Amino acid sequence: MAQTKIKAFNNIAILGLGRSGQAVLDACACDGITVSLYDDHFSANRRAGDTAEKYFKHYDDWDMDKLDALIISPGIPHNYPEPHPAAKACIEAGIPILSEVEFALRRGRKGRWVSITGTNGKSTTTALIGHILEQAGLVCAIGGNIGAAVTALETVGADGVNIIELSSYQLEVTASLRSDIAVIMNITPDHLDRHGGMQGYITAKEQVLASLAPEGLAILGEGEALDNLSKKYEGQLRISRLADGLVAAEASHINRFNNLALKGMHNAQNCLAARGVCRALGLSDTQIDAGIESFSGLPHRLQPAGQIDNILFVNDSKATNGEAAAHALASFENIHWCAGGIAKEDGLEACLPHLQHVVQSYLYGACANDFANSLQGLVPVSCFETLEEAIQAASASAQKRPAPDQQVILLSPAAASFDQFPSFEARGQHFCALAAAHVAKRASPPAVPDSFGGRHV
Repeated sequence: MAQTKIKAFNNIAILGLGRSGQAVLDACACDGITVSLYDDHFSANRRAGDTAEKYFKHYDDWDMDKLDALIISPGIPHNYPEPHPAAKACIEAGIPILSEVEFALRRGRKGRWVSITGTNGKSTTTALIGHILEQAGLVCAIGGNIGAAVTALETVGADGVNIIELSSYQLEVTASLRSDIAVIMNITPDHLDRHGGMQGYITAKEQVLASLAPEGLAILGEGEALDNLSKKYEGQLRISRLADGLVAAEASHINRFNNLALKGMHNAQNCLAARGVCRALGLSDTQIDAGIESFSGLPHRLQPAGQIDNILFVNDSKATNGEAAAHALASFENIHWCAGGIAKEDGLEACLPHLQHVVQSYLYGACANDFANSLQGLVPVSCFETLEEAIQAASASAQKRPAPDQQVILLSPAAASFDQFPSFEARGQHFCALAAAHVAKRASPPAVPDSFGGRHV
């Protein structure tokens, strides 16, 4: 479905010089749009040799009378819990606050549009759909909340497909979105401070359904929130549900591929959603199966990070909440679980039914004590200051377990990274480096101490 221009921009402000802000700035330079740029951490975000400095202007100095819009980075609040001062100034001046995705749409981006959102699983599902389509020879672009900003994506033409991951932050400021297929994987508590509570979060996710064309398809997962949305839109939209029975059948089907990147029932749901999208786009199950079998996964999502003898290191740093970590815990046996950081609203509640395969938990960082209290009496617990100390202890413990049973040292933090790392990516990269060091150490093992100083509780 072709996207049409709604209003040309002549003068805009950009708040945030991250990936999306930089894409908008680059496009404005090509289009001759006047730009005022502000970033709270401008010096830290500057790239060597870039020209962003000439656009930099404090928001107090923006000419509000001339601005057509404020393009805001998704990580910056414009409403809850408190709007950024620049966003507040624009709201008071009646200036629209838009996402980078909205900016791309208003530039006239063409092609069919698949919108994917959800609390967990949306990145893997987006990447998997893109991989299947590419393997089948379709012209497509994959981006949004994953990979490149939509504004920076290659054009696909009227017959191509845009496969776009959308966060709740993006959805609430992308009014021009029109989707041919909309996917909501799940809705569980997350980012509630940014939406004024659970209902605000659900309302933001719901915008992807409001974007559907009359002939479009909605694919919805399971859960109370999606049950309610399904009832609300019954008779208005064509809806396909990712029912538990269908997910189980998909899991049985894809298990023969033995693809670690798609291990676990949560990934069976991701595959089922991808299958529904790809079928709707005209692909055969043979083409879809070929794509699923060859999919190598995404970094930081059940990513193999090294193996020696019977010990496998798995990087699931993207699991920034309890629901995501629970999926990882349900996917392996003999788990040495490393978790910690800044806890989300759901804590470890979703993980508690999935502890039967956890040999021991190694907790670190800001929420270590709170997590330890949640796990007290359920699994053995040790607390550490840093991720490195936790991995060291987990590795020593795993080495003592009898072969040939595989031992899995799993980083699935169930928390945000910002107490010790700037992003979940940086946390995952650090884990992978630690895993590589332990694999190299085991290849030529020195003497291993008996204790690593954790607090056992």
